[in-house]
Amino acid sequence: NIAGEKLTDQELRNAVYAGPWVSDAKRYFSKTGCAAYQVGSPYLTGTPIRQDYLETAIRWISQDNIEDYMGRHQQDSDAKPLWDHFQAVIDWIESTFTEYRKPMQNVNWGPLYDDYKDANLDPAAIEEETHRLFANEDVKRQSGIYPYILTRDEKWLNIRAFPQPMKQRVYEKQDRKCAHCGETFQLSEMEADHVTPWSEGGKTVEENCQMLCKEHNRRKAAK
Repeated sequence: NIAGEKLTDQELRNAVYAGPWVSDAKRYFSKTGCAAYQVGSPYLTGTPIRQDYLETAIRWISQDNIEDYMGRHQQDSDAKPLWDHFQAVIDWIESTFTEYRKPMQNVNWGPLYDDYKDANLDPAAIEEETHRLFANEDVKRQSGIYPYILTRDEKWLNIRAFPQPMKQRVYEKQDRKCAHCGETFQLSEMEADHVTPWSEGGKTVEENCQMLCKEHNRRKAAK
C-alpha cells in the first residue's frame, strides 16, 4: 500500500485473490508505462499503479462480475486472455471511432464492445455523425455521443431541455391548450415537446416547441 492512502477496491481484491493470475495480470496492467497504458490510456481514466486499469479490464471481460472472475482464475498461470480481450476492445474502438476526442475517456466501452463488435458499422458515417453531434449545442453530455450512435437512445446525450420561461411563453401562445387535443390544462399538467423531433434535426428553440398534455406527450414518445 502507498503510505497514508486508503487501499482502492481493486487493491483489496488483488490481496484477497493473490496468486499466479494476479501476479501476471499486474505485469500487463499495474505498472507505470505498462502495456495497457501504452495502448489504452486515451480511453481510460485513473492510473495503472492504483489498479484502475486492471479493474477496468476485468470489468469489461466479466461484465461487471469482477470478484467472480478473479475467483475462477485465481490459480491460472497467466492472464493473457484478459490482455487479449482488453486489446480487442481497444482495437474495436479505434477502428469504429476513427477520430480521437477527449470525452472518449469517460465511456464504458466494455458493454458497447460486447453488443456491437459484430455489427456492420460504417466508420466514415459514424465520424460524420460524431462531428455533427459535437457541434450541436443541445448535446450536454459529450461522452454520451458514442453510446448514442450505437444504441440510438437519447438518454445518453442529456439533451438540453426547454427552459421554464420558454415553456411559459409557448403555453400562453397556445391559449393554455394542448397542441394535440385542444383541451385546457394547467402548465404543471403539460410537457414541452419538439415539433420537429430532435433526432430529425429539430432544435430546442421556441419556434420548435409545443406544449402537450402529459397523456399525449407520452403517447407520442411511445410511438
